[in-house]
Amino acid sequence: MPSKRDLEHLIESMSGSLEDSSIEQSNLTERLHDLELALEDVGWYKLGWMSEKEFSREGLRKINIIARYMYLKNPLIRRGVDIQAYYVFGQGVNIASDQEAVNDTVQGFLNDSKNQAELTSHQSRMGKEAELQLYANLFFTFFTDPKGAVRIRTIPCDEVSEIITNPEDCKEPQYYKREWSQASLDMASGQPQAETRVAYYPDWRYQAVSRAVTIGGKPIMWESPVYHVRTGGLPDMRFGVSEVYPALDWARAYKEFLENWSTIVKAYARFAWSIASKGGAAGVAAAKAKLGSTIGTGSGETNPPPLTGSTFISTSDTNLQPVRTAGATTSAEDGRRLMLMVAATMGLPESFFGDVSVGTLATAKSLDRPTELKMVSRQTLWADIYRAILDYVLYQAVKAGSLSGKIIEEEDGTPRVEVLDDEGGMAVPSINVEFPPILEHDVDASISALVKAATLDGKAPAGTIPDMEVLSRMLLNVLGAENVDDMVAQMFPEDGEPEEAGKVFVAAVQELREAVSGLVETA
Repeated sequence: MPSKRDLEHLIESMSGSLEDSSIEQSNLTERLHDLELALEDVGWYKLGWMSEKEFSREGLRKINIIARYMYLKNPLIRRGVDIQAYYVFGQGVNIASDQEAVNDTVQGFLNDSKNQAELTSHQSRMGKEAELQLYANLFFTFFTDPKGAVRIRTIPCDEVSEIITNPEDCKEPQYYKREWSQASLDMASGQPQAETRVAYYPDWRYQAVSRAVTIGGKPIMWESPVYHVRTGGLPDMRFGVSEVYPALDWARAYKEFLENWSTIVKAYARFAWSIASKGGAAGVAAAKAKLGSTIGTGSGETNPPPLTGSTFISTSDTNLQPVRTAGATTSAEDGRRLMLMVAATMGLPESFFGDVSVGTLATAKSLDRPTELKMVSRQTLWADIYRAILDYVLYQAVKAGSLSGKIIEEEDGTPRVEVLDDEGGMAVPSINVEFPPILEHDVDASISALVKAATLDGKAPAGTIPDMEVLSRMLLNVLGAENVDDMVAQMFPEDGEPEEAGKVFVAAVQELREAVSGLVETA
């Protein structure tokens, strides 16, 4: 392989020869291409693959392809991605608003069948979390009907070829250039057809002074704005970089290590016994004749090998010993450091990758603090994503008149929504996104803490948590109940007496606390 200095000399010699010769441009391009590949081999990055600040789109596409393949094929990558999805969305998420009209709009969006297929069902949420880890970019696009109802879809990451930002503020995206192949069916021939298309999509927060129809002759899809979620990169990058990218090489190295180890073990398994005979060539031939077999080869041989557990009888001149492989090869455990590099990238303890011997009894109810914070941070990110999307849903509902409210433009043109609250006034809409606890806390201790905080150790409500509906919601979340909103609505009907409901709730909590304590004592 040529060294870096040799390549530099080669480039200099090429430059000098060009002054005295008329090499065709095509040949020069081919030679430069070869040099480019050679530079990559000696540790330089490939030109065009990476700019000063971030990967090129072609480089990111290749990383995404590898990440996708490794998720489908490599157990370590698959396990790490799935575990994070389990912790983030495995117990579900509760999304609601305390304002009745706002909540009706929110639930209508969440329960729409097409929105569930894309984002709001359990399966789609798990899939989006895996997609965000693997590709680090989600491009949500919105479609709004005349009544203000919003449906959401995502543009495949690899179809977005360019992000156009404000020339004076690179943190403010304006357009997303999409290039894709539009598939269709020729009804006459029955053959599929594909058409390459290009379009520009505005950022959902971009407030254009005037709306152009096209850019470079390509249409601008003003009715389908895009919300870009990016992770895995640095703040000055336009595109995110796959979160599993640092683990790919180590996961592949661990796979290759185990394959090589399996090959060695298989090679040792070729010979299970060693026979030492003093009979010379004749003795070796006799032992070979006794133990050999060609049965099943069509030779007519009827001398099968001995059955398992057979007795070997010989003279004192012949010695039969098993081939010992203990300590003769590298142990499979020697590859642990490779697996630890994958675990470090994923932010997970190695016990999560199948080695339960390094775990403790406490791991069933606890996590390493960095891992716990990683999962909580991810839930916070998704809570922000859901709130942002639902803010857009409410904006479109108010704009269409299906939700009572008004749109106020800030000085920079950014719209702000206020809705008619339950008391007849105008208020900023509130959206609650609540995840169950990451860790499996002691349920009895959690309930006891809630009761003590709300009733001062079981007495009448002390006013420390003034709203019994809020307290009941907290309790149900601690218990990991599903459909918390429906259960709260049944406990606190609109035509019920709040004071009476509070008394019933306190009594129910006391009974539940005693029941849980009894279960803990008998466990």
